[in-house]
Amino acid sequence: MNHTIEFVTRDHSGITTLVTTTGVIDVDSAIDEIKSGSTYFAGPSSFDRARVRIMTALGVAYLSANWDGSKRNNLHDLAQQMTRPVPTIARPRPASRTVGALWTAVAALRGRGQGRTDS
Repeated sequence: MNHTIEFVTRDHSGITTLVTTTGVIDVDSAIDEIKSGSTYFAGPSSFDRARVRIMTALGVAYLSANWDGSKRNNLHDLAQQMTRPVPTIARPRPASRTVGALWTAVAALRGRGQGRTDS
């Protein structure tokens, strides 16, 4: 079966998912399908397509396509956006909330005693 890759998703380790004209598939399943005879094509346009091959580096299989004649893996060009850190909101730890509550209580007690005059 022939599949045309529209775009890929990736994380810090590389390409994780392929979005094709026939559906979405994870990289490991795509590698298994290519080994069993399926064909994947990828490219920047319908006129520039290259066959996706399985490459191995350090004993790990990954997918590669080259439609521009360079030695680099052009499949990464089909990623919609590069990996970026997700912004997080800094929240106080439970201990700092407890200490903050104690200081507020102490300040409130001190504030009550300052306005009184005992004779």
